[in-house]
Amino acid sequence: MRHVMFTACLALATLGAGAGLASATPFEPATIPDQIQAVGHLDVDALRKTQIFQAAGGQAMIDAALDDAPSEFRALARSLTRTIRGVSFWREGEHGALHVETRDARALAQLVGKLPARPAQAIDGYPTYVMEAGARSHHIAVFGDTLVLAETADSLEHAVHVLAGKAASLAGSNKLPIVSRQGVFVFVTVGDDLLGAIQKSAHSKVLQLGLRSLVVDVGETAGTVTASARAEMRSADALQKGKSILEGLRAMASLSDDPGARTLLDGVTVTTNGLALEVVAKLSVGDIAKAIHTAKRAGHHHQE
Repeated sequence: MRHVMFTACLALATLGAGAGLASATPFEPATIPDQIQAVGHLDVDALRKTQIFQAAGGQAMIDAALDDAPSEFRALARSLTRTIRGVSFWREGEHGALHVETRDARALAQLVGKLPARPAQAIDGYPTYVMEAGARSHHIAVFGDTLVLAETADSLEHAVHVLAGKAASLAGSNKLPIVSRQGVFVFVTVGDDLLGAIQKSAHSKVLQLGLRSLVVDVGETAGTVTASARAEMRSADALQKGKSILEGLRAMASLSDDPGARTLLDGVTVTTNGLALEVVAKLSVGDIAKAIHTAKRAGHHHQE
């Protein structure tokens, strides 16, 4: 997307801890258009319950992130932190959309009504708005308890049609990788276009190999954070090259004097399954918290 920073800031802004814990809000392919290149989902309900969220700073971290959010969305973002349940984003060609699921449809509608935005034509009976921000326009729709933010009017229309059940969703697509696992965070590529662009511009030798799909998920269970990546390769040769590169990197990193690097390596496994290359990293919340605090101290020291 062209406005990645806008999307990232708003996604960060919606991670705040709200009143009460609802059931999890996992990745739901039925809410995403079928003809896309990539989709990601953050289960905020699940995130609030994790130890790593608190170890990373919890609400204080979010409050700091909100200061960097675009000014036109800052007030809305601060209010959403009380009701947010989940965030999904998807890319289609050069554009895409962000879906923010909340617990309170009425409050959401009232908040959007206070934005410096002008009403636009309704889509499937749902209100939409356009807000100008410099040379850019943000397209907004309120679909029940879900806020939809899009970069173009076409993307907004496509998103609402799918949510209303009037257009095909990713749930019925044969392009969705069979292994699209659940987690606090999930990212899935669909089709070859995005992977092709990544492979052309990537500095990573692994990403430059022939990839059919990529699935990443991150979750926490019993004080252990598990990050998994599964890359479906185009050939057995690409699979073997990818595995050799990763194992070589592990061997080089094992020579590091940094105890944090060695701890990370101890929790990483690289395996193959058919033409799939799987990398799983497991770390305790305590080890990650130490790394976060060390990075923060280093950042403060650098600023001084």
